[in-house]
Amino acid sequence: MNFRKPQMLFLILCTIILIGCVYWFYWHLKPFTANAFVFADTRPVTPLVDGYITHIYVRNNQFVKKGEPLFTVYTRPYQLKTEILKQEISATGAKQKKCEAEILRADAEIRLRQADLDHAQYLFLRAQKMYADGAVSGDYQSETLRNKRAAEAMLEAAKHRKNALQFELKALSFTLEKLKHSLALSQVYLAETTVRAENDGYVTNMTLSIGGYYRSGDVLFGFIDTTRWYLQANFKESELSEIREGVPAKIWLRQYPEKFCRGVVTKCGWGVERRFMSPRTGLPEVRKENEWFLLPQRFPVQIRIEAYDPDIQLHPGASAYVELDIPSRPVRQFFWELFLWE
Repeated sequence: MNFRKPQMLFLILCTIILIGCVYWFYWHLKPFTANAFVFADTRPVTPLVDGYITHIYVRNNQFVKKGEPLFTVYTRPYQLKTEILKQEISATGAKQKKCEAEILRADAEIRLRQADLDHAQYLFLRAQKMYADGAVSGDYQSETLRNKRAAEAMLEAAKHRKNALQFELKALSFTLEKLKHSLALSQVYLAETTVRAENDGYVTNMTLSIGGYYRSGDVLFGFIDTTRWYLQANFKESELSEIREGVPAKIWLRQYPEKFCRGVVTKCGWGVERRFMSPRTGLPEVRKENEWFLLPQRFPVQIRIEAYDPDIQLHPGASAYVELDIPSRPVRQFFWELFLWE
């Protein structure tokens, strides 16, 4: 009896060890982790314009479709700004037409001054000839010269007035273009007084009330984009060698243990932080590790959820289990983790 009892205990111990090894190898035939959670693209909802909230169209945690209104900022100041710019554009356009008419008038004046100059030139040349023949006095010749120079100056002044009008017309065209851009920007601001959903998703953490004044860029609440869902699954570094983009994944959510989802690996984390610095001295700080053996580091692997039961409600931050459909080399992992101690 005493001889059989140690044998029985040894047999039971071996059986437990064997069952443990079989269980361990079963769960490590493929990369598996219970360290995973759901996430989605999230964004802060902020107004583009300053003003009071006049209308709120949604409630906290409400699902909305793309393009549906979320809230409206007081629109009247932006409507008036748009109307003012339209009137300024009309006024500048009228000034531009007036300037074009004045340029035409300047052209006519230049032709008139050119004719006066031609006449004064003719009289001056005739007076020179007559003076040489002794038919007129020197004073008459001098007078025709002065008239010729005056006509030249008046023609030059008319040309400068036309140049000034042309520059004024160019400045008005730039002003008109600037006003048109300002009007387009004002219309954008007017349209953005009603903030709409950029995608299908859920409104979250909303505590707005009508009458609150907010400035452009203020974060009013969060928005969860439900167009795409992802998992961050943290796998041991000993399992990373086989993980590639496109690897299929099977997902179990803790909220729905009887159902599973399917996904695909999209990215594998490039690195994680392990460096520490002493806040007192600025020197590198080496954290104390496990005295017996070092645990393998975990790296984040991003998985896109592609197929799931429509009755499942996905929540960012929800815990999940993930198994990848690739071999994980369990024998190698077992001996690495069992014998490679510090």
